[in-house]
Amino acid sequence: MELTVRFDARDAAFDVRKRVFMDEQGYENEFDQIDDDPRCIHVTLYVDGEVAGCSRVFPEELERAAALDAPKSPACEFDEGIGASETYLLGRVAVLGEYRRRGLASEIVRASDDAARAAGARLVKLHAQECVRDLYAKMGYTQISDVDYEDEGQPHLWMAKRL
Repeated sequence: MELTVRFDARDAAFDVRKRVFMDEQGYENEFDQIDDDPRCIHVTLYVDGEVAGCSRVFPEELERAAALDAPKSPACEFDEGIGASETYLLGRVAVLGEYRRRGLASEIVRASDDAARAAGARLVKLHAQECVRDLYAKMGYTQISDVDYEDEGQPHLWMAKRL
């Protein structure tokens, strides 16, 4: 199995997000103006040349500037000593059904962390679906909030990781 990561395949990432979050999970509000900002990094993972999964990572400042209805990240002990431009948000991690249970989500998270670090991040936060909390914990993320239902009524929680 040959894995390839790309950071320039926005359309492929959008296709994965539509298929997983909208078609499969029933989300309605999958795309927003952050997707169009050049500081938003669209990560795509390919298996043997076929797109298998994706994520996006971007400076938290973009979400604040966009004034979206999305839940805002809570303050936590990891924030200490981190500048506003050094906090990034990771989200929209998705793997197509036929590629699940192969460790690919971990590869996507690792590539996303690396991309954020290369862009200047020292802290990454994410608002994860509760059912994948353990995946992020294995990748070094720590839960920093209680479970909430702010994202289209689905159980989510905030996690953070220093890079």
